[in-house]
Amino acid sequence: MSTNSRSPGLSGDVRRSLLHDLLDDASLFPPGNLPMPAAVAAHTGHESAWFSDLTGPFVCPETRLTELGRALTTASVPWIDLSVVVTGGAAAVAAATDAVAADPRLRLRAVEVPAAKGEEPAQAITDVAAALDRVPLAGAKGFIEFPLAAIADPATAGPLLELADQRGYRPKLRTGGVTQEAFPAEQSLAGCLAALAGRRIPFKCTAGLHHAVRHTEEATGFEQHGFLNVLLAVGAAAADASVGEITAILAQRDPGWIAAAVRALDPEAAAEIRWLFTSFGTCSTDEPVADLISLGLLSQP
Repeated sequence: MSTNSRSPGLSGDVRRSLLHDLLDDASLFPPGNLPMPAAVAAHTGHESAWFSDLTGPFVCPETRLTELGRALTTASVPWIDLSVVVTGGAAAVAAATDAVAADPRLRLRAVEVPAAKGEEPAQAITDVAAALDRVPLAGAKGFIEFPLAAIADPATAGPLLELADQRGYRPKLRTGGVTQEAFPAEQSLAGCLAALAGRRIPFKCTAGLHHAVRHTEEATGFEQHGFLNVLLAVGAAAADASVGEITAILAQRDPGWIAAAVRALDPEAAAEIRWLFTSFGTCSTDEPVADLISLGLLSQP
């Protein structure tokens, strides 16, 4: 993926606007699956590394909060920024936030809850929003994992997005997983980005954005989205590009083209992109950082 190492990197303003807190540390989740002590150690290392400004909160399922507390004690970590994923859905939100509040070392930054897959989308999203309404988030962001197919369709996107947006909650888009079916097609993801940007609704992504540029993963043969492709596609969507134009950016596989397009962003465009695309969960922080270095977009001071 290497490009010309003599190419100019990002200006300080663009780097701050585009990359700050981009990487939510989801190393506990597949395919990373780090043991809790190793995940906590790696996260604290990232927070003190030269690329610490890219590192967002530690992502942990509510079922492992007790284990996280033990790991913090063992490692003498005084506190950690936390995004809790409530895998139990709407019914488990209150218990999860109570568990976080019981440990003052856990600084809650976000609560992420999937809408139930077996329900009609509007009802499932309403249930999660109601559960989030009932707990004191105290400034933490609430994310609802949306069914992508429903918001990729212009006929259904608006009412579903408004169910969360009117309460101040943000959509979460699943961009990958452990099967090829978990990776949405470019056109489907493009439709979601167009719907979100058109309504000025911030969102986050999770899973599958392991590398900077669209590619075929060698070990599995999976078609995987690039996180820089997604950032650039969000910029195009914010500028009222068509779904076809957004799709073409998501499908772009040329690292040189992607790097040049990112370098061409000015601070205002970069800030607009990140206002919409707040972050993405990644099971590896090292891989995205290595890709940015390889593309000449990031360098150690």
